[in-house]
Amino acid sequence: MQGRSARLYVNGSENPSLIVNGLKGEDLEGGVALWGYAGEEAYFSNLKITPAKAQPVENGGEAAGSWDVKLSSDYGSFTGAMSLHRDGNAVTGKWSGAFGSDQAVSGGWRNGYVELTFSGTWQNGKPGSANVTMAGWIDGDAAQGRMKVEGRADGQWSAVRQK
Repeated sequence: MQGRSARLYVNGSENPSLIVNGLKGEDLEGGVALWGYAGEEAYFSNLKITPAKAQPVENGGEAAGSWDVKLSSDYGSFTGAMSLHRDGNAVTGKWSGAFGSDQAVSGGWRNGYVELTFSGTWQNGKPGSANVTMAGWIDGDAAQGRMKVEGRADGQWSAVRQK
């Protein structure tokens, strides 16, 4: 594990075969599960799991502030800026950039984990509405996680707090 990411290496490869980003929780400890589905064949042999020393993460990252955001999806990249305010566990704010200007953002915050949504306009390909969701962790002045534009794009997002 490296921060909030787990990396799986197969056959001693120098590069990971699987990267799981946005791990949730405070201690970031857990197991590895392998399974097969009914009616499908699954083979596992000579499996050896060697845990690496986990790198510390800082829970409780503050959502409030101005953020430069990049959405990287299977459809392409989109950029924008968010201005967020937090009142307890509720997060509100504005998004400007891809999908429109001054779009209302709402969501929740729990010990540095955020779930944010906003609606805008999809300009690429077939124009129409764009319902955007982002979920992930804030660690200091950086944030990252998974994003989705409902029915149009899936991927990851990252953000850096504006100074």
